[in-house]
Order: sequence, then C-alpha cells, then structure tokens
Amino acid sequence: METTVEFLKKIWELTGGVLFDHGHFLSIVPLIVALVIATIVVVVRLSRKSKGRIPSARRVFAMLFPRRIFLHQSAKLDYAVFGINQIVLFVIAISAVISPTIVAVVVSSLVEAIGLQPADGDITMTERVLCSIYLVLLWDFSATYAHYLKHKVPILWELHKVHHSAEVMTPATALRRHPLEAIFGALVSAIVIGLGIVVWQYVFGLNVSSINIFGTLLGVWLWRVAGYNLRHSHIWISYGDFWNRIFISPAQHQVHHSKSPEHYDTNFGHIFSFWDKLFGTLYLPRHDERMKFGIDDEEMHEYRSLFGLYITPLIKIWRRVRPSRRQSPVTPPAE
Repeated sequence: METTVEFLKKIWELTGGVLFDHGHFLSIVPLIVALVIATIVVVVRLSRKSKGRIPSARRVFAMLFPRRIFLHQSAKLDYAVFGINQIVLFVIAISAVISPTIVAVVVSSLVEAIGLQPADGDITMTERVLCSIYLVLLWDFSATYAHYLKHKVPILWELHKVHHSAEVMTPATALRRHPLEAIFGALVSAIVIGLGIVVWQYVFGLNVSSINIFGTLLGVWLWRVAGYNLRHSHIWISYGDFWNRIFISPAQHQVHHSKSPEHYDTNFGHIFSFWDKLFGTLYLPRHDERMKFGIDDEEMHEYRSLFGLYITPLIKIWRRVRPSRRQSPVTPPAE
C-alpha cells in the first residue's frame, strides 16, 4: 500500500505538481498572468469591433477557450505527450547528468592542468547583476542556437517535427517534444553555459553568482511570467517593429510555427530576437497574419498519433543514416 501511495505521489509531482513548481512556465503564476494579458487583449479587440461596447463574459470566455482548439485532436496529443514525457523523467534525468556546472568543472580542470588559475575575488552586487544578465544571455543564445540547429540539421529536424506537427497551439504545445530532442537541447545549453561560466571566471577573475528565484535565473523567470504561455496560443500579440527587433513576441513565435513558405525557418529566438538578426532569420509580422500550423501536408498524417510522435522520427532517422544498399553489378553469364 505504501509503495502504491508513493508511486501515485510521484506521478502527481511529475504531472499535476508542475502547477505548484513556481520555477516552471506551466505553474499557476505564469498561467494566470498569461490569462490576464489574453483577457485584456480580447476585451479590447471585441470592444473596438462593437464600437466601445463591453463584451459579455460568455463571449470573452469563448474567445479565450475555443473548443475547436482546446479539444482538437492535436491538443489532446499535446496533453498526452506532456504526461508521458513527465512520467518518463527525461528532463530530470538530463539535468542530473548534463549540467552547465559539470561542464564548467571539466573545462576548469583542463585549464588548470595547463597552468592557468582563476583569480579569487568577492563579487559585489553590481557584478552579481552583470553576471546574472550575462547568464541570461548565455541561456537564451544556447536555446536559440539549439533551436536553429534543430531546423538545419536533417536528423535533428526529424525529431523537431514532433513539435511542429501541432495543428493548434495551447500552452501544453511547448512540451510537445521528442525526448531525444530534449536531450540535445540540454546538451547544447550545458556546453554553451558551462564554457561561458569558465570564461567569466578566468577572464574577469570573478566567482559566478546570479540572482535567482525559485531555482531559476531571475531574468528567465520574469520572461516566463510575462506572457511566455501566449507564444503557443491562438492569441495574436505583436510588440511592434521596434520591440520585435529586441524581444520575440508571441506573434513572432506563432509565425515560426506557420506552414506558409515565407515563414519557414524564421524567429528561432526564445527571449531575444537579435540572435535572429545575427542569423539572418528575423521576421517582423506586419499585421494580424492568419496562418495554418503544422508540417508539410504529405507528412502530417504520420504525426497524428502517439506512435507517430515517438516512433516515426526514429524510423526516419534510421532511413537517413543506414548504409545505402547498392546492388552489385550483374556479371553476364559465361558463353
């Protein structure tokens, strides 16, 4: 009986418990903030359409939670993938094995082996703030670069198709990922942030000390609270050209998921959009663009089941990497 209780408790911690993990973007506070922002946007837009009349609560609710989206088969797959991936513990397993700290320790040991030593020094509050900003930039660059590679490297794209096969978007779509894709993303982040920590220590001669909240970098947490969950939603919010050149707006990420050819491989950023400017992949939406989500029509049917989301990418990767079977030349019979 005790074993069963412990098992159910673990299942709750990995799925429903996310709501109370205040560092997670699907926890209560970020979801509530996203809902408040979405409600304000919907009310303002409906009021404009009705020449200043305040819309009814029923109409606002229908706009915020349309059944055609939240009960769509694609959305139901999102919910299932979220539960499966959390139970599998792949995120926890990765973070326990691959972490920026471990990479930093390994690189530090190599640097010390060739005779270099980091300078010791207490870090002031100003330096701590600068270090926190530096780490947020590292985190965001690593996530953006990993995202870029997932689109440009064919094998990685086969994994990333799982995420892009979503035909509608809800906050749960953010976790519609193949476990192997999550491993790759964690590895890239670990390497980039780990090397960045070493650079900070050896170049500036300062210890690494960041401002965190709920175990998360403050800058990353603020970004998650400030409407991150609207990126994967049907609510169109653009920051305007000026701010869209600095921060990735929900509209820009929705464009990233578009099936339209002009939107392919654009807006890879997470927090900041200037990485996309650097990569030449920045797209600035000019208006409320209507678009369809998903991947190429000829492949969509393969990703409308759990088998398709978890097994199809592995099959396609195997087809890409397996040795080609070349037929040996046929020797003509001797006369």
